[in-house]
Amino acid sequence: MADICHTRTGLKTERIRSCRGSIRSSVAFWWVAVLWVALCDLSGARIGDTLDQVLKRYGRCLKTVTTDNGKVYKLFSKSGFKILVHFYENKVDEISYGKDTDIFDDDLKALMQDNAPGQWVGSGWPAYRWHNPSGISARYSFEHRFLMIMTDAALEREKRGSQDALNGHGR
Repeated sequence: MADICHTRTGLKTERIRSCRGSIRSSVAFWWVAVLWVALCDLSGARIGDTLDQVLKRYGRCLKTVTTDNGKVYKLFSKSGFKILVHFYENKVDEISYGKDTDIFDDDLKALMQDNAPGQWVGSGWPAYRWHNPSGISARYSFEHRFLMIMTDAALEREKRGSQDALNGHGR
């Protein structure tokens, strides 16, 4: 009889150890998941971010670039991407991601979701243009190997600026 009691106690102790190990594994898993989500959140600037938020995500600005039409962009580099960011009224309204190699569907989708979560509707080859109901557009150029994401308002300003330049009303 004493032998049976000892065996039951041994089984009970083993179950407790097993449960503790299982709980530790679960806690470790959740911490890893939370850390992964936090790191993913820090991996990309978003439309609407401020300069401080962009600097926090990407580190120092490599240089400032002014285009022929007078638009000013900040250049960053992270995770193999060259990132050009344009601000309007102190918020990101356009961001472009470029690589030395093509950017494929999974990365394109992830970058678009980072900037405007939700349903993206669009078309593929040869245009590769998408739109999100939150008023964000994206287009990918295989020729230049970059994805440009911008607010609809930025797209309108760009169209208006191009039209003004055609009409001789440039800056």
